[in-house]
Amino acid sequence: MTDDQLLRQRLQEEFGALEISPAPVLRVTGRGRGVRARRRALAACTVILAAVAVVAAARFNPKTATTAGVTLNAPNPAAPGGVFASGTADRKPWALAVRNIAAAPGTHWCRATVMFNGTDGDVLFKTGRGTPSFGHPAILSHIHGFPRVGAIFTQVAPGTTRLVLTFPNGRQISAKPVRVRACGTSFNLAGLAYDSQHVPSEIATYTRLGLNEGLDVNLAIATSVFEYTTPGIWMNLDNSRSDIAASQSGHPIGTGTVNGQLWHMWSAIGLYGQCYTAAGLVPAHGRGQGSDCIPVTMPPRTAVLTAVAVPTAQTQLPGYAGLVNPRTAYAYASIDNGTTHRVVPVRVAGRAYIALVAPAGCRLISLSLFDASGHLFAHVGTFTQPIPGLPPPG
Repeated sequence: MTDDQLLRQRLQEEFGALEISPAPVLRVTGRGRGVRARRRALAACTVILAAVAVVAAARFNPKTATTAGVTLNAPNPAAPGGVFASGTADRKPWALAVRNIAAAPGTHWCRATVMFNGTDGDVLFKTGRGTPSFGHPAILSHIHGFPRVGAIFTQVAPGTTRLVLTFPNGRQISAKPVRVRACGTSFNLAGLAYDSQHVPSEIATYTRLGLNEGLDVNLAIATSVFEYTTPGIWMNLDNSRSDIAASQSGHPIGTGTVNGQLWHMWSAIGLYGQCYTAAGLVPAHGRGQGSDCIPVTMPPRTAVLTAVAVPTAQTQLPGYAGLVNPRTAYAYASIDNGTTHRVVPVRVAGRAYIALVAPAGCRLISLSLFDASGHLFAHVGTFTQPIPGLPPPG
């Protein structure tokens, strides 16, 4: 795992170790003198009266400004495209929506993912029984085009009426959950955007009876991690062993030999984003391994490749891994040493991956994509025409 992944997993473990307070006990007197709710904020080991939070939350308008530049719309359960939260930030629209990142429309593959304005995805893992009413919150910071904006979303339990963020100065903002059906599963989701210069310190859920569950977490610590990690990757507070294992489970997407050096590449997608791992082996000399993680994206119209160094015991080879259009049956990659290589995509849950490695000191300069009929439908690189000397299709 990279330092990025290790840091994120450590944070997940630290935050996940904070137990969620149980549903508050509702005590009703015989004379009907009122209902009192209380909860235990385990992170701070303090007791907070629910009435205080209820009174403060009652002052919140469903459509108001979290700061001068960020607004929240009232959720619309009938909104198209899986949108469950939206608003404006710096006079630009933003939206959180559930999208299928598995493959092109019309295919049977499906992988539900929350995306901010159609980019920067966070894969959804269905919460099970015993999960807190706000299961596995995820935070996004350093959003491209929204430099002062942070976003947060979480799944909530049935019966939850509001998700509330509380800031250190006592200010609160809240959102109503929306039920979104995707990939044959229903998700109850609530999301918010906020000024990232003022980070929330508490997350809480409410039912029609009042405060339900709460968790005091220093999100400022999580947000500061983004200063040293890849922008566009969500910080998940999911410490589920099964979710972490699924996120680290790599699928082979390529293997080959370059000048007698063996290489392999794997892809993994989940809590750490879209990750690629590369390993190189020089027989009788040893093995090296490295990885890189990028934000989760939709299948591209052409190709989106990431440079992934392939370390070996003797040198470091320039490698490339990424997604191509799901129509791609094969591709031809042109290296700046004058060679051209045929690459066949590997399909993992409907997503078409390719991986290739160039000799030391060389680089990929273009990629041509062909469909199953042998027709060139896309060309990415420095050439506007097919590469001269390209082998015939087939």
